[in-house]
Amino acid sequence: MKKILIAGASGFIGSALIEKLLESPDVQIVGLSRSQRNSHHSRLTWKKCDLFSLKDIAEAMVGCEEAYYLVHSMLPSASLSQGTFYDFDLIMADNFVRAARAEKIHHIVYLGGLIPADGELSWHLRSRLEVETVIRDSGIKSTVFRAGLIIGPGGSSFAILKKLVERLPIMIAPSWTNSKSQPVALKDVIKVLVATSQKESVQGKVYDLSGPETLTYNELIRRTSAKIKKNNKIISLNLIPISLSRWWVTLITGLPKNLIYPLVLSLRHEMLASDNHRWPHPEDLNTTLNEALDIALNNHEPKREFSGFVPVEKDVRSVQRLVLPAHRDAAWVAQEYFDWLPTFFSTLIRVQVEGDICTFYLVDPAIKILILKKSQERSTSDRQLLYVIGGLLSGKQDRGRLEFREILQKRYVMAALHEFRPALPWYIYKWTQAIFHIIVMRSFGEHLKWFVISEKR
Repeated sequence: MKKILIAGASGFIGSALIEKLLESPDVQIVGLSRSQRNSHHSRLTWKKCDLFSLKDIAEAMVGCEEAYYLVHSMLPSASLSQGTFYDFDLIMADNFVRAARAEKIHHIVYLGGLIPADGELSWHLRSRLEVETVIRDSGIKSTVFRAGLIIGPGGSSFAILKKLVERLPIMIAPSWTNSKSQPVALKDVIKVLVATSQKESVQGKVYDLSGPETLTYNELIRRTSAKIKKNNKIISLNLIPISLSRWWVTLITGLPKNLIYPLVLSLRHEMLASDNHRWPHPEDLNTTLNEALDIALNNHEPKREFSGFVPVEKDVRSVQRLVLPAHRDAAWVAQEYFDWLPTFFSTLIRVQVEGDICTFYLVDPAIKILILKKSQERSTSDRQLLYVIGGLLSGKQDRGRLEFREILQKRYVMAALHEFRPALPWYIYKWTQAIFHIIVMRSFGEHLKWFVISEKR
């Protein structure tokens, strides 16, 4: 029996994929979720897993042969998230491929976004491409699918479209509504995702997925409006900047700006499939737009959480992307960080490193404000891991940790603080220690840039 792991299993695509895969009697599925879930099928096992934890993913992957990666993070993953969704995406994808290599996964399937050929990419699309790069560079056979708007019940992009049509009798259509797209039906995407697991001949390539019709977003809004019998009046006004568009879309739909902003900024691109990456079986993608809209609008829409993960206790995730000087590694960056800190803090805060223990203290070594311990067994030259084990500024820690990891072919190093629980009252922490941490990491980033500039002279 083939054992398949699905990251993003509880999402829009993942839940539909599970139902389809379970139609085959020789498939067993492991679904990853941030929270504990009960299985409704004997061949489906849910595992609680934090994708920011390499250890969690590796433990969940044990015994699996193939893995689907259907994750895209635009919503908060902690009580306080410092950093960008695209840096969060990078860490999760890097964890995934590191675990997949360790557990001998032989095939990864990734669903990302269509990549326009013209213009500078929005960060939403750039993030999809970066994750794709991490997966394709993993050394594991990888099949990549790129899709634009996927139409089906429960999808966040289609939910935005539907809410706009339902709530706006008069709609001012800005310039981005003239961008062309090729929406694809959810059931067709699922058909293709399942097919790539069953046919080795199509594996290891990049495919663009698109439906049979090309139309503008303006036309798509009109078609959706007609389907739900709303006589919306649409007025084209190309003077509205996209920054204002994302604000009113957030206001009208009531969905989080973390979700809306990146999506709307991507709408200025024409989302069209490339002839060089066509799926070789066009009959799999022949569901008409009318049929896709009927299915999406008439089926019971699953309830989706669009607020992000809400932790039980107040915790912090802080991620910064730093340039990695040539011929250096994560081990060097970690050491340089601790060597640099005393200079940055001057005489107020000092740092003492003894063996695996790094102690931050205030003037006197007896006043320890933060204590870190390096994990020798889980640290490598390309990833350094230190656990928070004490200090006056540290609350009770379960898995609080600081890491430095190389990413994107050694172009960058990610400095990331995960699941840190502060000792200070939450409001005081947010306006003092949290801000100071960002200042320190950005200053260290400038310090690393100095090495890059020096080497180019």
